[in-house]
Amino acid sequence: MPDYKWTRKGLLLPVKAGHQWWASHAQSPTVLALSSRLWRIYFAGRDAGNLSSMMAVDVDPLDGMRILAEHLDAIMVPGPPGTFDSSGLGPSCALIIGGRIHLYYSGIYPRLDVRTQLAIGLAISDDGLTFERISPGPVRGIGPKDPYFVSTPFVSAIEGGYRMWYTSGTGWMDVDGSREPVYGIRSCISEDGILWETGSSLCLHEDADEGASLTRPWVTQGDDGMRLWYSRRGKQFRNGGNEAYRLFSRRINARGDIVGEAEPVIFSNSPVAGDFDSWMQAYGCVMQCASGEVMFYNGNGFGQDGIGWATRDLR
Repeated sequence: MPDYKWTRKGLLLPVKAGHQWWASHAQSPTVLALSSRLWRIYFAGRDAGNLSSMMAVDVDPLDGMRILAEHLDAIMVPGPPGTFDSSGLGPSCALIIGGRIHLYYSGIYPRLDVRTQLAIGLAISDDGLTFERISPGPVRGIGPKDPYFVSTPFVSAIEGGYRMWYTSGTGWMDVDGSREPVYGIRSCISEDGILWETGSSLCLHEDADEGASLTRPWVTQGDDGMRLWYSRRGKQFRNGGNEAYRLFSRRINARGDIVGEAEPVIFSNSPVAGDFDSWMQAYGCVMQCASGEVMFYNGNGFGQDGIGWATRDLR
């Protein structure tokens, strides 16, 4: 197995409670490279009522991720009652299509039988800070291949269109008296990045009977080819230990198939008790830089303390 050890750098963006839209958490870091000296990191922050809105910070990747600007007035807020994102939203992938920024996100709305329902939305911007939903509804919701929920999409250009890797719910499981979702990763195709095929293909899953779940796909293209990064957790993930969320990657071949064994993200300076990521590392976002790769991720409690980062030198 290749040496995939990373060096933890700590919290890049700690939670700065006290803002109207931000009382806790900085979840699902999503990076868009606007230039060699400007990366915009979108994330979801929760208000005092636990509703998630979208915010951003700008960093300079060539100056130790120095924060250049903070955009802490919500860029996007939950939709009106009855919509698929009425109970919160969080970013998952941003890319430029036709000169405009397309931001794919997860929308949350309540249910009576389980905690929440999730679907995938799309908003478009000319400046990366003022977004408009393309429609009141999602660009991908539940369907024949996705009967429970869909979320955390990653979209990239392919020949003749676009491909989306996303989390697909496979059921809900009773765990210590509470219902917990079970999910894997699927993929679908679009010609324009807006209208997606009804069907999809299964990319990655584990034995649902054991409660293992995989989420937040992120795809990179490096010297060793394409790679899918994702988070895995077990049935008893809330108890920590080996069942807690951890980060992994798998290789992708030229046909887009997942190949090879799962490779865990290993830190050269492993977290210890008291660290923000002592028992949980999840929702990784991996970017290429001059010397190697940079990963932004969440630690304990789904980013309750903020956004962490790590580096891997490939020279």
